[in-house]
Amino acid sequence: MKELLKIRQQDVEPEYVERDDIEYRDRYAARAVLKDDLGRVALLFAGTRKYYKLPGGGVEQGEDMSLALARELLEEVGAVAAVDGEIGRVEEWRVFDDYGLHQISDAFSAHVIGEVGEPSFTDEELADGFEVFWAKDIDEAIKCVSQTLNHDDFTVRFMSRREKTILEAARD
Repeated sequence: MKELLKIRQQDVEPEYVERDDIEYRDRYAARAVLKDDLGRVALLFAGTRKYYKLPGGGVEQGEDMSLALARELLEEVGAVAAVDGEIGRVEEWRVFDDYGLHQISDAFSAHVIGEVGEPSFTDEELADGFEVFWAKDIDEAIKCVSQTLNHDDFTVRFMSRREKTILEAARD
């Protein structure tokens, strides 16, 4: 998988001072730039915190990456999809108080097969006000995620950088 970007805490919080006592746990994720037959791009809009993100999420222990992506797209968008190819990998090193998260997101291009159904959001996603938003094209999707590059929540700043990088790589 081609490396697209590595994001560290100081990239989103310039005042952050690197700590030697932080242990990072790895989390693997699969994400997709999912297009429908009209060329629209699926995004998730979190209405509570007002940000956009690509569909996808964590790969469970022992789960195949492609199966994880298919599961996430069905859960979050309500879509059965076919993977068209690899886009690349984004790594993030986030620090939360006294622990660190090293998230490795592998991104793929995909297209919808058949009709899109209803998503089945988790309680946490429902609390965040998640809804599916179809950007008219990849440029509109980039514009949506770019709006929150300076969000007041540092986790949203991480996500926005990750999503913008993935979308730009998919476009180019």
